[in-house]
Amino acid sequence: MAEDNFVSYMKEQGSRVNKLLEEVLSDKNVDQNIEKLLGRGGYDYDTDAIEKSVMDPAWYLISQGGKRLRPVFTSLVISLFKKNPDDYIEFSIIPEVLHTATLIHDDIEDRSVKRRNVDCVHIKYGLDIALNLGDFMFYFPMKALIDSSKLENEQKIKIMQLYIEDMLKLGIGQGVDLAWHNFLINPNNISEENYMRMAFDKTGALLGFAAELGAVIGGATDRQIKLLGKFGATVGVVFQIKDDLLNIEKSNVSESKGGVGDDITEGKITLLVTHAIKEADEKDRSRLLEILKSHSSDPKLKEEASNILIKYNSDGYVEKIADSLINDVWNEVDKEFPDSHGKELIKQMVGFVLNRNF
Repeated sequence: MAEDNFVSYMKEQGSRVNKLLEEVLSDKNVDQNIEKLLGRGGYDYDTDAIEKSVMDPAWYLISQGGKRLRPVFTSLVISLFKKNPDDYIEFSIIPEVLHTATLIHDDIEDRSVKRRNVDCVHIKYGLDIALNLGDFMFYFPMKALIDSSKLENEQKIKIMQLYIEDMLKLGIGQGVDLAWHNFLINPNNISEENYMRMAFDKTGALLGFAAELGAVIGGATDRQIKLLGKFGATVGVVFQIKDDLLNIEKSNVSESKGGVGDDITEGKITLLVTHAIKEADEKDRSRLLEILKSHSSDPKLKEEASNILIKYNSDGYVEKIADSLINDVWNEVDKEFPDSHGKELIKQMVGFVLNRNF
C-alpha cells in the first residue's frame, strides 16, 4: 500500500513521542516534573497525592496507546521547512496532551464507559479527578513552550495566539455538538453547512493547531500557517467522518467505544444523520429521530437506525464529501511546497486517513 511508509514513520515517531510522554506524565519522575512545572515554594508538595490524582490517571489513559497522529503531523510539517523535526520533538507532544484532555472531558459529557477498550478515566478514578485532570492537561504542555530556548519570543507569542484561537473554536464546536445531541435544537433545522462549521471547530481545531505549531516552528509565513492550519483542520474533519462511518458497522473503532452504533446511543447528529434527515421519507425520518432521542443502548434499535442511514445512501454520500474536502485542500498544499520526503509522507497520511478501517 502507498501508505505503508507513512504507517512505519508514524509508528517510529510515535514510539519517540511515547517515551517523552512517559518522562513527563508517568509516576517515575513526579518530584522532578513538579519542580519543572511549578518550582519550589516555601512548602512541600504532597507528591503522593499528585501522583494518585494527576500522574497516575494521566498515564493510565496515555499509555493505552493511540495513533499519535497529531505529534506526527507536527513533525512532518516542520520537515516541510527543511528542519529536523527530532530537534523539536518536545513541542510535538503539545497537541497530543491537549487531545487527551478533550477525550477525558468528551467521555464525561457523552456519558461514555469505555475508551480504547478500558474504563474511561472518570469511571476508574471518579468524576472529580477526571474533570480536574482534563483541566490540568489543557495548560501543562504549554510550559515546555514558554520555557524553551529553541524558539524566538515572536514564535512563542504566535503559537500562544493560535492555541487560544483554536481552543476557543474547540469549545464553541463542542458546545454546538452538545446542544444538538441533547436536542436543544430541532434536528430538522440543522443544515449540512451547520454540521461542517461545528466539525471544523470541534474536531478540526487540534489537528489544525498541530499543523500550525509545526509551521511556526518551521518558520512559515502567515499565509503558509493559515493554509496548513486549514489543511490540518480538514484532515480532522475527514478523520471524524471516517469515525462516524466505522461507528455504524462492526469495526475496531466501534468496538473500542462501546460497540456498533455508540454514536446513536449518544444521539449524535453526524453528517450521516443530517443527510438522512434531508433525504428520508417522513416515516423513516421520524423513526430515526425517535431512536436518537431515546439514547437507547438496545442493539436492535441501533441496528435499525444504522439501516435507515444506509437505506438512503448516507454512508456513500459522506464518503464522497470526505474525498472532495481532503483532495481540494491537498491540491493547495501540493502547489505551495516543493517535493520532499516529508511532503510525500503527508500525502500518504491523507491516504491513511481516507482508507483506514480502525
